[in-house]
Amino acid sequence: MSTDLNASFDEQYININTKLKKRFLRKPNVSEATNEFIGLAIQCEHSEQPSFAGQTYVGAAKCEALAGNHLGEAEQYLAAARQFIKAEQKLLALKFYSPDRENIEAAIGCFMQALSKYPEKSPIRTSILMELANDLVTLNHKLEALAYYEEALDTVSEGAMKLMYMMNLHNLLIECGKFDDALQLGNKIYHSNKKIPEGILTEIQVSRILLALLVEPDEDSKPQSLKQLFIDLMNDTETEAIPFNTDLRLKLQSIVISHAAADVQSLISVAEDTKVYLTLQQVDLLRALIGGDKNSNYNRD
Repeated sequence: MSTDLNASFDEQYININTKLKKRFLRKPNVSEATNEFIGLAIQCEHSEQPSFAGQTYVGAAKCEALAGNHLGEAEQYLAAARQFIKAEQKLLALKFYSPDRENIEAAIGCFMQALSKYPEKSPIRTSILMELANDLVTLNHKLEALAYYEEALDTVSEGAMKLMYMMNLHNLLIECGKFDDALQLGNKIYHSNKKIPEGILTEIQVSRILLALLVEPDEDSKPQSLKQLFIDLMNDTETEAIPFNTDLRLKLQSIVISHAAADVQSLISVAEDTKVYLTLQQVDLLRALIGGDKNSNYNRD
């Protein structure tokens, strides 16, 4: 690499840009500038300066754009986005808070730039959207992540991957306290998949029961399958729609009865014995049903 390894980041970055501008009227050697930007970005990574690395990968992306290499441009924008995410994670680890969200906004911008370089139904678009959504979740921006999960879901055709993404979104809606939306999506998952694996079917049916108790939708707005779910549960009807073992079935019946009777102590008692069968999101639903930690000694552990 032609840049001085001992020079500061700013000096090296400006030097590459200056050479690029000087050569602009003489058809600049964009490939050389791209390689220099990438080399500088790698230096920044090794120096644990992810924000600088992100800026430099953006420079490489712009060079690729000048050369008309759209896939190379997308690749560099993705590299930049990942560095900006690392920079934000580094701040969080140090317990620093950035009110202007420089790193997060830069990362989102780079992900969106990369996204725009791929065809509408490309699986790579799905991957980019899911990566961004997952990053936002790990940074505790779950509400913000919802939109990208939903957009990713729109790019996926029917199948196992569609079911997996729908379940991920369903659980995230619960974590964000959007119980009405979670119930609607839970109903959609049940209706749109004829052959749901038994473990996933059990999970979605338990969630639908707990969500319905929380949301208390009007009878007219309940889909018939949800009404039938409660009928079969309470009447001990054997059906493929509720593949619960006997113990889980009894505990769910107790939860329904305790909730209907507004018997909080009974609900707390059965909830403690039911946790072993539940996902973390379902445990949160039980906590919400009970009324939260302020009103009980119930906890998630």
